[in-house]
Amino acid sequence: MKPYLRILLGIIIGIAIATGGVAFYGYLTTPKADTAPPLPDKQTAVITHVAGPVYVIRGEETLPASPGEELQPGDIVKVTDGAVAQVQLADKGSALLGSDTLVRFMKLTGADSKLDLRTEILTGSLSYKVEKLDDSESIIIEVDGTEYEVRGTEFIIEKTDDGSLLIVGEGKVRVSGNVIHGEVFVGPEKQLFVQKDGEAAQVEDISEENKVRLASAAPMTAMPFGFEDAPKPVLVELVTDPPDSDIYIDGLKTGSGSFRSLLPEGTIVEVRIRRRGFRDYSFTLNANSDQYIEIHLEPSGVDETMAEKKPENQELTRLRADYERRLSDLNRSFANQSNSEASSKAEIERRFAQREAEIAAEKAQREAELLAQLEMERTRGSVLETELADSQSENVKLKDLIKQIQELTD
Repeated sequence: MKPYLRILLGIIIGIAIATGGVAFYGYLTTPKADTAPPLPDKQTAVITHVAGPVYVIRGEETLPASPGEELQPGDIVKVTDGAVAQVQLADKGSALLGSDTLVRFMKLTGADSKLDLRTEILTGSLSYKVEKLDDSESIIIEVDGTEYEVRGTEFIIEKTDDGSLLIVGEGKVRVSGNVIHGEVFVGPEKQLFVQKDGEAAQVEDISEENKVRLASAAPMTAMPFGFEDAPKPVLVELVTDPPDSDIYIDGLKTGSGSFRSLLPEGTIVEVRIRRRGFRDYSFTLNANSDQYIEIHLEPSGVDETMAEKKPENQELTRLRADYERRLSDLNRSFANQSNSEASSKAEIERRFAQREAEIAAEKAQREAELLAQLEMERTRGSVLETELADSQSENVKLKDLIKQIQELTD
């Protein structure tokens, strides 16, 4: 080996020994004082994944959210713009809180410490993946007076300016509330938009845009707890350089800049770090112990930078989905109006035909009555004619008798 290569290799090894890891482009793992916190042994809600600035508002306090933190009734989880957080519902499922979201956890457990979760979406969106619940368990999400009750399913609920949108991937969700007449059941690959102060909602097929959204918003690897022999939690923290790099876990974007998570011991996930102007970096993470990992991206070259595609504008994507929804609502409204007009026309024609039939029946009945009356008058006339003829005959006989009497008298 050439002398200068030995010197360079020595410098690299020295840096690695001094820092406890690899300091060139790629990632560097260093010891971290933080360890995985113990998880509760009961049915409740615990924050397990945090990417970006996430907070818990508890009374008058606003506290940074950390993996392993047990939520209390009344807590509000605040997920800032660009961040995400995941809440584990014991061994029953997970809820992924999207960017720019506020969710109030009003109730966590019921009788016998069974899961009886009741949440309210103040802003933003929730993505749920829930195992089948037994009859004593319940999960209800409230948005502007509309209730979504879950028995076991995979779905997204988003609060919008003019209502709430439900997208169901698997299972079934029962919907009831102010603008729902009775209740509505939304099944697999269906969606429902509930207008805040509008007409009753209608279930429709899921749009292509929302299919993609459902797949990209699935909760991450779960950290189940609250039962005997639950897996041991391992705390994993990722920090990126540049600090606004996107972090993908198993192909799903989990946030930007930083990611802290509790994973079941032995979990293996694929990690990819991306940022425009830098080369992607991918590696396999084996959560066999608590880990702190710094990832330093390498700037891309001129040719790579020139070949990069501009990222799709997230706001444009949201506006496109909103446009498709509004267009669908408008088409449905026109269809309902046409159906209503057709129904009104058919009703008018039915009533007209019914009245014509009634008039014809009345006319026939009147004619029958008149014919019967005429027949009676004819019969009566015949009787009178007979009586008159008899009377005339008697009159002739009477005249003859009078004449005979006169002749005898003379």
